[in-house]
Amino acid sequence: MPINSPAGLVIAGTSGHFSLSERRPSRQLSYGLEVAGSAARRSTVLVPQAFLSLNLGKVVLWAGRKKEVIGLGDSTLTSGFYAWSGNALPITKVQIGTNGFVPLAFTKGLISVNAFFAHGWFPSTDLIQGSYLHQKAVYGRLGKPNWPVKLYGGLLHNAQWGGRSDYLSKTLAVNGRLPSSFTDYLSVIVAKQPDQEGKYAEIDKVNQIGNHLGSIDLGAEWETARWHVLSYYQHPFEDKSGLKFVNFPDGLYGVRFKRKPVTASPWIRIDQFVVEYLSTMDQSGLTLGPRLQGIDDYFNNFQYRNGWISQHQVIGTPFLSPRDEVQPSLQNAGSGLSRYQLAIINNRVQLLHIGLTALFQSGVHLQTKLSYSANHGTIRIPFEPSVGQFSGAAWLTWPLHWFGGSQLQTAVALDQGQLYDNTLGGWISLKKTFTTVR
Repeated sequence: MPINSPAGLVIAGTSGHFSLSERRPSRQLSYGLEVAGSAARRSTVLVPQAFLSLNLGKVVLWAGRKKEVIGLGDSTLTSGFYAWSGNALPITKVQIGTNGFVPLAFTKGLISVNAFFAHGWFPSTDLIQGSYLHQKAVYGRLGKPNWPVKLYGGLLHNAQWGGRSDYLSKTLAVNGRLPSSFTDYLSVIVAKQPDQEGKYAEIDKVNQIGNHLGSIDLGAEWETARWHVLSYYQHPFEDKSGLKFVNFPDGLYGVRFKRKPVTASPWIRIDQFVVEYLSTMDQSGLTLGPRLQGIDDYFNNFQYRNGWISQHQVIGTPFLSPRDEVQPSLQNAGSGLSRYQLAIINNRVQLLHIGLTALFQSGVHLQTKLSYSANHGTIRIPFEPSVGQFSGAAWLTWPLHWFGGSQLQTAVALDQGQLYDNTLGGWISLKKTFTTVR
């Protein structure tokens, strides 16, 4: 989305699939491509999606760039999943995994597993060039698909590793190079400390190779007479202290109510409603303990000084703020430190978020997201005092009969507070989908 107005935006995309076997229609080759071009004060052309996917039934292999939100929760109305929210332009990667939740045969469908393993390439920046993404996740479901109550749990592990930098001292890199060998990759997969003297910088000898982070997710789903209800918790980790829940109660808490299909058509019907609370205040304590527990400093890293960011956007929850996005008076906090020391200048946040979708009797669709956050900066450089911020948006989608059926969308968004510039924006758009039947 352009951040300056007035602006024009054109998004065009195509997707489809081909069957690979008449006897096994689930075996398919699919593709997706999306290009977005904006005309504004600074015009851009981006490719949010470009991928090929091979579906072999229970297993899917794909390569390229693909829009994703990873975690347990409501992906439509969320404030943003903690570790992989879809806020940033997708990272190019190769991934193999299950096709959704796959039942384990020996449990007779009682337990199902959804898992994947991926390797990706971070775009190079002025600070870091040639770094990689290691990513894997495994989620389990207890309960058969038709059961009214199901339990979920899982873990998402991300690591940025390898690459080179001209900005790192001898304690952070050896001749500006970060561990990038296949042996190092195996250590990244299991988050192992290196054991070879002289080959690694001091920080690698203390920490695991690479910048590791992710979330441990828990969820429960149940049905009532009118609603599907989902509750979830995403617990953040940056090191062992997070894996041991030393930083509890930090995390994203949420509950979603999704209405079951109904025949009655009132004047307005709420179809989906989400409430979330995010807290990142604890961070395993405000001081370093005897085993380097404490000051987790979410999304920041001394080696990968761009932080948990891709193409200038936070990869995880967008409510942890990069330095360049906040008010100039807050950007200058801690000016005695290197300008590259902290990419994320606000990662101690308390957030209340509400989202809903509704349908009017006329067929007009409403979606809104409303968020209020208290922002405290970081443990090393706090905001004094903390600052409040409201961010909200609402969309109305109108079905049209033009061109054989299309959609008109109007939207308004507001930022009001002390964290960002106070801004009011709106847009109007026309969307048309063409379908080819083979």
